[in-house]
This record gives sequence, structure tokens and C-alpha cells, in this order.
Amino acid sequence: MSFIQTQRQVLLATRYRLLRLNSTGNARLFSATTASVKRAQHISWHHNRRKLYGVAGIAFTGAVLFSTIQDTDGQAEEKGDRNSLSKIPLSKLISGWIAFAFCSSPTWVDLSENMYNFLSHIPILSSVIDAIIMRTFFNQFLGGESILECIPKIQALRQQQIGTLLGYNVEADLNGSRKDPQLIAQQIEHIIASIETQGKLARQFWLQASSTGGDNRCWVRIKVTGLLPDPTALYHGSNAILQRKRERGLDNNVPYPGLPQDGDWEAALGGVIDVDRLQLMALRSTLETIASKARENNVRIVIDAEQTWYQPVIDSLTDELMQKYNSLDGPATCIASFQAYLRRYPVLLDQQIKRADEKGYKLLFKQVRGAYMVSEAARWEKEQRAGPGPVWATKAETDASYNYGIRKTLSTVAEQIRRDGHSRISVVFATHNSNSIDLATNVLEEEGLARRADDDTKLVLSGQAAGAIAFAQLYGKPTILPVDSINMATYLII
Repeated sequence: MSFIQTQRQVLLATRYRLLRLNSTGNARLFSATTASVKRAQHISWHHNRRKLYGVAGIAFTGAVLFSTIQDTDGQAEEKGDRNSLSKIPLSKLISGWIAFAFCSSPTWVDLSENMYNFLSHIPILSSVIDAIIMRTFFNQFLGGESILECIPKIQALRQQQIGTLLGYNVEADLNGSRKDPQLIAQQIEHIIASIETQGKLARQFWLQASSTGGDNRCWVRIKVTGLLPDPTALYHGSNAILQRKRERGLDNNVPYPGLPQDGDWEAALGGVIDVDRLQLMALRSTLETIASKARENNVRIVIDAEQTWYQPVIDSLTDELMQKYNSLDGPATCIASFQAYLRRYPVLLDQQIKRADEKGYKLLFKQVRGAYMVSEAARWEKEQRAGPGPVWATKAETDASYNYGIRKTLSTVAEQIRRDGHSRISVVFATHNSNSIDLATNVLEEEGLARRADDDTKLVLSGQAAGAIAFAQLYGKPTILPVDSINMATYLII
């Protein structure tokens, strides 16, 4: 069980998230002497906050977890680590230590859900447990309980030339439960409010985004499964798309769940019962409303990838929104999410680059490894599907898939710049993997998209590539980026 899954189960709450984007900066807005490599962060807030009683509980947890930490004497200490840690308040360091100590113990992680469920039903002790969670995990990985609480953090990150991705997340599983329409309406209101807030902050901190391809690095993320009452409508619609493809002989040699194709949306609507069709049509209308509001505020929206059994419909909607809102002659608004842990990814990326060229729109995407390994394997087995599952069998294969995405994307960006003087692709590499980050840095230099500064500690991105490339990492996790950054002449930093 991954920590993100455990955290979701322990908190048992709807969360906001804020992802920090490592993006290019603007020399006219930021000082070269204070510039640093942009790191991605992930900030969320938790509703129904309870009073914090747990100073003693935190101390107890820290004492217990102390025994789970492995000896790190002898690990190389880097100057960048010392500089980063020196800027963090002691209280944050302590809470972070407790959180990562807990996460480093498989035993504690495996016990966390059952332990929380038991302790949360004990009077008084439940408040102590909540306080521990709020002052450790919440404090480390999440940024606040409202948009207003997140604004100071966003402003502080902007002073460091770090962009942000604000997300209000409600995910859904195929467990027979339905969401109250009022909850969905509230979620849509939160998404719209997030877009408007990011738009205001962009106007405050990034007055001229032309130097970064129109991207002000103020983004908002969307979870599609949280926008309709019953996720089975997505499941049925996705199955209808796959059935139509089989009938047409499409994607025969492409790993599940295939590739987005013309006619997918019509296949989804035509292959489901009326109640599912109404939900899918309402979902499309909701996404159009969100995309229009984002375009109005010059804020980009990230449509998150989710489990593969939902993905054909999500792919179809994302594809159509990109064609509409990412035109070549205007600002680009919609960002897809591609999961490198899926066997289909190398083929998908090749197809998406070609499709954007043929259809005439800008391809924007966030590349991640993926987060649903356990549930993907379980459903594949439950449905008794033949052949290998949708996820690569090993981490090495996933790493190779991710790194293929780095090479393919950056070489395509470089080719477009050499041919046209600009790129029609914009990518954010979301990763904490140092090998992938080093690879991206090397390819940037090899393709002539970036160069090292004279002291070899700075990476300078060319003006033509500005806005086409960003790195993203989660708030609260260790930041791994290869070099510091600097603004120089006509160059913009990554």
C-alpha cells in the first residue's frame, strides 16, 4: 500500500491539493540572485477540522517511530540539502521527521487504517489522534483547509519563482456508492473558486506570460470521477468505447485500455442506458463550464488520469477539450495526464503527438508514473481478463517507459523549434526520481534547449523553449532537482 493511499484512508476526508511547478521564470519579474530551481508542490486542505489536542500524542508517536528509522550515518550530505533545510522552521522539521518516520515503516503503514478506525471511536483519544494527524501528516503534506489558507503559501512560492497547481479532489470507486448531487455542486464551486483565485494571483505575480508561451504557471487540477454521482457511468461508457473499437478493428495491438480515437464520445453515449447517458452528458457540460472559466482567467486545468476502467471516457473528453481549447492561434487551456506505468504509454505518446499535428492543436500534458498499481491488478484478476494487465510488471519497465517519454517529448520539442521557431507541445515532468531528472537535464542540453552557466551550477533554458517544459514535485516531499537556476539576458530559467 502506497503512502498516498494510506494517507487518504487515514484522513477519511475530501482534500485540496497544491502542486508546485518547476517552471521557467521571467527575468523582468524575478531577481537572479534569489532565483532557485522550481520545485513542484502539492498542498491540500482537510474539511471538518477538529480541535488540536495532541502535543503529547505527537511526542509519543515520535518516540515510538524513532526505533523504525534506519541509520543514515555515512550517507552523503549535499550542500543543497543543508541550504534547503536551513530555511525550514524547526517545528516543520520535527513534524516532517515524524511523518517520514511513519512512512518508512511498512508495519506502521499496513496497520494505519485499522488502527485509525479503532482509535477514532474512543472518546478523547480520537481527538488526540486527529491532532497527531493534523500536526504531522497534514502539516507536512497538506497546505490548509481553505483557499484563503493556501494563498500565503502560494505567494511565498511565487517569490521563489515556483508555480502552483491547486486541486480539489474527490475520487470515486466502483463500490456501489453514489454521491449526493449537492456534494458535486459544491465541488464544482470549489474548482471554479480555485480557478478564479489562481487567475488573480497570476495577474499579481505574472503580468506578462508571453515569455513562457502564455503559461503563467497557475494551474488547477480536476478529478473526473468526482464530478458525477455514479462512477459506473464512466465504466459503462468506457466499455462501450472499447466494444466499438473491437467492432471497427481498432487498437488490436495496443495494450488496454487502447488509444483515444475519433468517434469515442459518440460510442460512449450510444452504448449505455439512459441514466448513464444523462450523467455523461452532464459531465461534459460541467467540464465545458470549467474549461471556459479557466480560459477566461488564463489558468490551465489539468485533467487527471485515473484507473484504466474509466480512462477511455476520460481520454475522449480530454481529447475533445484539447482540440477546442488548445488552438494553435490562441492560449492553451487543457492539460492531459499520461501514466507511464501503463503498457500503452509509449504508443499513446507517439499517437498523441501525431494526432495534435494532424488535428491542429497544442498538445499539453503532465507525465506521471502512476498511482493505482494495486487496484489495477486486483480488478484485472477479478474480471478474469486474458493476458498481462495494463500496468508494467516491473519498476524497471515503468522507468524505461517514463524515460522514453522524456526523450521523445524533448526531441520533438527541439525538432519543432528548429523547424518553426516555436513548439506546439508543453510538458510537465512530474517526478521525484533523480535518474529521470538527470536524464531530462542531459537531453535538454543535448537537444540545444538549455545550457549550463559558466559556473556549471546553473541551467539556463533557451527563450524558444520557455513555457514548453516544467518539472513538478509534491509539496512536503524531498525536492530533487539537478541545478540552481538563473535569469540571463534573453534566456529564461527552468
